[in-house]
Amino acid sequence: MSYFPMFIDIEGKHILVVGAGKIALRRVQTLLQFRAHIKVIAKEIPKEQKEAFHLLVSEGKIVLEEKAFEESDLTEAFFLVLAATNVKKLNHEICMLCRKRKILANTATDRTDCDFYFPAVAVQEELVVGITGDGSDHRKVAETAARIRKVLEMEHEEKNQSRKQRE
Repeated sequence: MSYFPMFIDIEGKHILVVGAGKIALRRVQTLLQFRAHIKVIAKEIPKEQKEAFHLLVSEGKIVLEEKAFEESDLTEAFFLVLAATNVKKLNHEICMLCRKRKILANTATDRTDCDFYFPAVAVQEELVVGITGDGSDHRKVAETAARIRKVLEMEHEEKNQSRKQRE
């Protein structure tokens, strides 16, 4: 497969996230920056993520259903689906169901099942930078994204200082 990097407007689009672990939470938090409507379905929420997910629900930012995923959960309303459970077989099944319904799907456990890769994202004012690799070195991608975020943050601070000096 050959992946082309592109940016898609997801504002107002319905996104389903199956799973509620560390990866799912990080992806939900990233997607919320782009004003998507997010529904999370998870049989269990790990205690480390429970408070964060419940806060997002109480703030009206996501819909959360604590139950096992069922095929009937996958409706045509969803623009894309993230299968982020810790069960590789379930993630694969979700991706195959999405493919039949022509819904874009991504799984956290097998890049060959993905229609797209979920990038590390850096956002600073009007700039959005997405970076991804081929899936073989997640740490390298994360470190590169962190360096990009740092550069963007430094430029933002310099811009603010210059503005203050002019005032």
